[in-house]
Amino acid sequence: MKRAVQLIAVFLPVALAADLSAAAAAKPVRVFILAGQSNMEGAGRIQADPNRNGGKGSLEFLVKDAATAARFAPLVDSAGQWRTRDDVWISYLDRKGPLTVGYGARKEAIGPELGFGWVAGDAFDEPVVLIKCAWGGKSLAVDFRPPSAGMPPYSLGEKTDAAIAQDPGIIGKYYREVLALTKAALAGIKELVPGSDGSYVLSGFGWHQGWNDRINDKFNAEYERNMACFIRDMRKDLGAPALPFVIAETGMNGPGETHPRALSLMKAQAAVAEHAEFKGNVAFVGTRAFWRPAEESPSGQGYHWNSNAETYYLIGEAMGEAMLRLAAAGAADKVEEGEMAGYLLVPNEKVPESYDAGFSMYVAAWPLVQQYPGNRFQTGLFGTWMFARYDEPKPLEKMYSDIEGGLGWWRDTRFATETPKFIMGGVARDFVEWANGPGAGKGRSWERPQGKYGVAQLSPWLLWPMDGLNLKQGTCGELFGYGYLPLPLAEAKSTTAGKNVPTGDQCWTLFLNTANFKGPVAFFTPYFWSRPTVDEPRLAGMFLDARPSQPNRALQMETQYVPAVQSVDAKGETYARIARTFFPRGPGDDSVVVHRVTSYSRKALWDGVKAWFEGGPPAGGAIDSAGACVHSFPGRGGATWRIYTPATAKEKRAPVAWSSFATPMALDANTFGYRWNYGPAAKDDSREGPLVTLPEYYRLATNDKQKAEWTPVRAEDVPAETGLVRYRFQRSRDEPPEPYVTPDDAASCWKKPGPAAGPFQVELGDGSVVTYYWYRFADQPALLNADLTDQEREAMQARVEKLHRSWRKDRDYLAPPAIGKLADIDPALIVAPPPGLEAGYVPIATRQAAKE
Repeated sequence: MKRAVQLIAVFLPVALAADLSAAAAAKPVRVFILAGQSNMEGAGRIQADPNRNGGKGSLEFLVKDAATAARFAPLVDSAGQWRTRDDVWISYLDRKGPLTVGYGARKEAIGPELGFGWVAGDAFDEPVVLIKCAWGGKSLAVDFRPPSAGMPPYSLGEKTDAAIAQDPGIIGKYYREVLALTKAALAGIKELVPGSDGSYVLSGFGWHQGWNDRINDKFNAEYERNMACFIRDMRKDLGAPALPFVIAETGMNGPGETHPRALSLMKAQAAVAEHAEFKGNVAFVGTRAFWRPAEESPSGQGYHWNSNAETYYLIGEAMGEAMLRLAAAGAADKVEEGEMAGYLLVPNEKVPESYDAGFSMYVAAWPLVQQYPGNRFQTGLFGTWMFARYDEPKPLEKMYSDIEGGLGWWRDTRFATETPKFIMGGVARDFVEWANGPGAGKGRSWERPQGKYGVAQLSPWLLWPMDGLNLKQGTCGELFGYGYLPLPLAEAKSTTAGKNVPTGDQCWTLFLNTANFKGPVAFFTPYFWSRPTVDEPRLAGMFLDARPSQPNRALQMETQYVPAVQSVDAKGETYARIARTFFPRGPGDDSVVVHRVTSYSRKALWDGVKAWFEGGPPAGGAIDSAGACVHSFPGRGGATWRIYTPATAKEKRAPVAWSSFATPMALDANTFGYRWNYGPAAKDDSREGPLVTLPEYYRLATNDKQKAEWTPVRAEDVPAETGLVRYRFQRSRDEPPEPYVTPDDAASCWKKPGPAAGPFQVELGDGSVVTYYWYRFADQPALLNADLTDQEREAMQARVEKLHRSWRKDRDYLAPPAIGKLADIDPALIVAPPPGLEAGYVPIATRQAAKE
């Protein structure tokens, strides 16, 4: 993919100018026409006005605000100046030149051309020219009316009818203007594009218009027919019978639009793309999701999208991406969508079985893929599976139960971004339930919570969202320290749910070590593990409520889905492409992914805390190194990543030739990572930090063992007829996610005895807003559903109050890493108890929803 660079024509060195000219002359220019009315002109404000909503919605605000900076960073250079592309040019009425900001209705504004131009410029090796033809207040029914639509079959009003009688050219005047301006611009390409010989390929037509038709019943009623005529006529008059068309929805007012004419017009726009004759060559782009309210925008002009620059950029970007899909349609029958999946294996040396009281480790957190591809994307980063340790054979084969969460992305993540999240991931017997954190578990229904009450909040300083624990947006290669150790917060019981089945006393507690939070967070209630034994008494005492942990665990990165595509060339060779995939890159250009994997005995924490709770001296909470054993890495590793389509039989799924570009290694005795072959792999200096880009393109070849495998190749070595180079992996544009909500019944455990303070709200970096309350520890819903008597809960309350008074969030519990930098949790999740609730109270999320 090309990268845009700033072009400062006055100071461009002669040699560089010659190189650019030669490159431009080597290939015909790709031309795209962008036409419409005032919203194609564009009213997106460039400069921030601090007196209007603090500058929100301006382009200047977008490149600086933490929530949007990563996406809009390419628009500015290292000095903060607006970039000018050296590969995209624009001709817009009386303005022309290299593409940059300022080609909106005024020089102080942008329209869809900016987002469209960046998408097209990044996609094509050839120079790109945008011909923009737009004027405010124009209708398709009159001003842009195409010839084949004929004269309007209704009166336009006495005055207008008289004017048309005098000058029939009023009808369709701006249709003809589009043609005239386009032909003039095409004739001037040699002068517009440095080094061009004037040759071009007419590559697409983008349309954003409709306001003047949606405010008139008669115009509205014939919009679908007129638009179809417009496409046919424009193709005929431009001599491009298959010219791709993209229609951008007139979606002002966003998803909440209710006006019948507005809904009718948008329906008509979408319907045009569904005409049989337009299948595969006309696309409709929904825009309502790009609406931003006036309080987040530079103005309140709803008909001009509130002058919001983000909206205009996203409309153009979406139009550009849709255009690329149409451009690749000729090869679409060749391209098969599929996936890359498998494991990266990390051998680590065994430790004595006596270290059976939990583990901790540091793992790298980074953006695995360039663009979040939607909720099919499921992959963890490096993690482990902690099982119970058995001294004798298990009584049943079907006893799968463990703690297997970690950093990553999951199909049920509702507010995903490129930055990973952390879940706890406890699995009750054979997945009958699972618990991902306080208030988060299997399924959607609170009628059958299936693990959503399986985790109790312990920390008074860290709020846990239902969607997973957020890291600070832009985290890139920093180390996230976590582990599970049992705390004696509960007493062992001889009965469970009224049956003569025991429940153990182990509260497996998540400990974190990050840059802005350290210490215990939450724990699995013992009942979460023992509950399945009520119906299967012979399994009593066999799960993590009572059993020690297995100290020697598998360590892997489990990838269930990274988008991929395949295609076959004219010679029968099979090629594949994966979505752009990254690994972190350290100071020496290697990747550190796992550090200091440690297993513990009860001496590490349990014994000291148990003695404290029974009247002994206070336990500080720091891990006793005498009870810790650090695993070493032998420096080996394996990979089972495979690329395949859904139709590929399991035994035919060929592996990726991982060793051709990645070498697993022990960077020191306690640190595992990869050394890269920079040729197939590439260095990438992203805004977040240094990354390694894995090879994107592969050819199916036969290796030395006569086995099929995917071998990395360069993009230029992939035959054009495969369509892979032009294929676009799309950023997810899902509908706004459903909110997480908790029961609101006055008789529920959420209301009786209920919270002590709230509600409070925090806005997270993933675009969601979490509502939470402060509950007395023993009165939180998880403990009210943990098969505990009032006396048992009060005993836990007393122990937790001791912890809250003695254990702080700003000192080490887990031993700190010997290398690297710690990751930050989303700062919005670091909270403080209200006055008077400092000990014995915890924050509990009750709702998580998209920011309105």
